[in-house]
Amino acid sequence: MLKLYDLTGKDDLRFSPPCWNVKLCLIHKQISYKTIPVRFSEKHKIEFSKQDLVPILKYHNGFVCDSWNIINWLDENYDQNKLFVNEANKNFSYFLYLWTSRQLLPILFKIVAHEIPNILEGDDIDYYINSREKKIMGPITKFKENINIFIKEFRKLINPIRKIIEVNGFISGIEPGVEDYIFFGNFKWVDIVSSCQLLDTDDPIYKWYRNILERTDAQIN
Repeated sequence: MLKLYDLTGKDDLRFSPPCWNVKLCLIHKQISYKTIPVRFSEKHKIEFSKQDLVPILKYHNGFVCDSWNIINWLDENYDQNKLFVNEANKNFSYFLYLWTSRQLLPILFKIVAHEIPNILEGDDIDYYINSREKKIMGPITKFKENINIFIKEFRKLINPIRKIIEVNGFISGIEPGVEDYIFFGNFKWVDIVSSCQLLDTDDPIYKWYRNILERTDAQIN
C-alpha cells in the first residue's frame, strides 16, 4: 500500500494544504493509501527523502516528493480515472499549482500565522514560532491587525476562479477534477487552523468548497 507522509498537529490534526491536494487525487483515482503522521519536530521520519518537507509518497521501491510531482506520478503509474485528460488540462493545473503555492498561500499565511500555534503542542510550538519568525523577520502576530485587508485582497485575487465556478460548478467543469483538488487545500487549511471568515457563505467558492468537502470528507484519512 502507498504511504503518504502527512503533516500533523495536536490530536492528530492534519493541516497541510499540499497533503490535502494529494489525498483528493488519491481518492479520485480510487487508490488505497496509508498516512504516516509527521510533526514539525519529527524530521527524522523523512530523512530518507534527503529533504524536510511533506507530502512524500512512498511506494514499494522508491518515493516521490512535492505535491505536483506526486500527482503526476500517480497519473503515470495508475491508469484508472485519469487526472489529466489532455495537455491543456495539465498546463492549467500546473498554473494553479504555481499560483497557489507562490501567491495565494503567502497571503493566507498572513491571515492564519498567529493562530497556528493553537493546533500544535510541545516542541512543535517552539519550532513553528522560531522558524516562521526568522522567515518573516518579526513576530508571528505582525500581520494580525491587517487581517481584514489580507482577506479582501485574497477574495479579489481569486475572482477569476469564482467566475469559472459560477458558470460550471467546479473549476474542472461539471464534475470536480485535479484543478479543484489543487485549489481545495487553500480553504481546508484556513478552515482547520483559523477562526477567521475567509469567505462569505453566499460566495460561489464557499459553496464549491462545501460541496467538495461533503463528497470527500468521509474518505480522507
